[in-house]
Amino acid sequence: MLRILTLTTGLLLVAVLNDFFSISSWAQLPQSLSRQEDNDHSNERLLAQTDPQDQPAASNAVSDESEKNLKKNPAYAAAMLNKAREKLLSYSSIRTHITEKVEIGPKPFIITGSYLQAKDLKQGKDLKLRLEFQVQSQNSDKKPVGTLLEICDGQVLWTEHTIKGESRVTRRDVQAILQQAEINPQAQSNMLVAELGLGGLPGLLASIQKNMNFVSVAERTISGKSLTVLNGVWKDEFLTQWKGGDPAAPVELPAYVPDAVRIYLDQDTLFPRRIVYLKKNQDSLQSMVTLNFSKVTLNTPIPETEFTYEPPDGVFPVDITKQYLQQLNKE
Repeated sequence: MLRILTLTTGLLLVAVLNDFFSISSWAQLPQSLSRQEDNDHSNERLLAQTDPQDQPAASNAVSDESEKNLKKNPAYAAAMLNKAREKLLSYSSIRTHITEKVEIGPKPFIITGSYLQAKDLKQGKDLKLRLEFQVQSQNSDKKPVGTLLEICDGQVLWTEHTIKGESRVTRRDVQAILQQAEINPQAQSNMLVAELGLGGLPGLLASIQKNMNFVSVAERTISGKSLTVLNGVWKDEFLTQWKGGDPAAPVELPAYVPDAVRIYLDQDTLFPRRIVYLKKNQDSLQSMVTLNFSKVTLNTPIPETEFTYEPPDGVFPVDITKQYLQQLNKE
C-alpha cells in the first residue's frame, strides 16, 4: 500500500500530493497523451526562472548535454542522491518557488506553488514544513479547481486537499514515525520510510530512492548553473506489482505511470533544481511531470507562524500514521 502511495505522490510532487490525484483518477485520463521531450527549451526556461540575472539569452540555449556525457555509474549516482537527501536535512531553512508542468492528457497544464522548510530551533532537528499548491481553472473566472496545503510543526504533518470546494485532511505523527525508525536506524529502508513520513522535499527524495535504482549520471550546464543529472528506473519490486501475479509476464506500465526519473542537482548546494518523470515513446524518453524549483533561498529565518494549522470547520482528519508504522515494522 505504501509503495502505491509513493507512486501517486511521485507523479504530482512525491510525498506531498498524496491522494490529491489518486491512481484511479490518473487511469481515467485520455490515453492519447501529448508530451514534449525533456530537452525541450521550454523546460530550460522554467528552470532558469531563478533570478532576473539568471535569465538565459537566446544564444545560450543548450542541447541535451546529459545524453552527450552520460556515464553508467550506479554506485556514484546512488551516493550523490544520498548526499542530496542528507544536505536537505542539514539546512536551517529552505524557501523556494515551485513550477510543475503536467503533460498528461490532451492539454498540458502548469501548477504553481511555494515550499518552506525549517528546523525546530528548540529541538535542532525536527523539521517544520509548509507547501502550498494551486491548480488553476481553465475557465474565465480563473478560480482554482484544486489546492494543496501541507504543514508540519515538527510533531504532526497535516495535508489538506481541496477539490472543487470539498476538503479532505489527513494527519501523520512524524515523531512516532521517527521514533519507530530509530529502533533499527542502520536499516536504509527504515531511513527512507522515516523521511517519507516527514513529507516535503525529504519525503520527495526518499520516495524516489525507495522505489527506483539510479543507473547513470551526467553533468549539464543551464543558464550558467552547473548541474549533476541522475537517471533512475523502477526497481524490480515495484515492477512486479504490474505483472498480474505472473512472475514471467512482461512488464507493461500503464500510460499514466512513468518509466524513469531524471533529477538535476545543483553542484554547489546539492539542491534538486529539477525533477522530471519520463515516459518511453518509441526510442526516446518524453516528460510527463516536470518539477522546477526556482528562487531558492537557503538558511534564512522563517516566521514560526508559517507552520501552524487548524483543520477547517466540519472536516474530520484521517490519521494515516499507522500506514508508515506498519511499513517500518515489516523491515
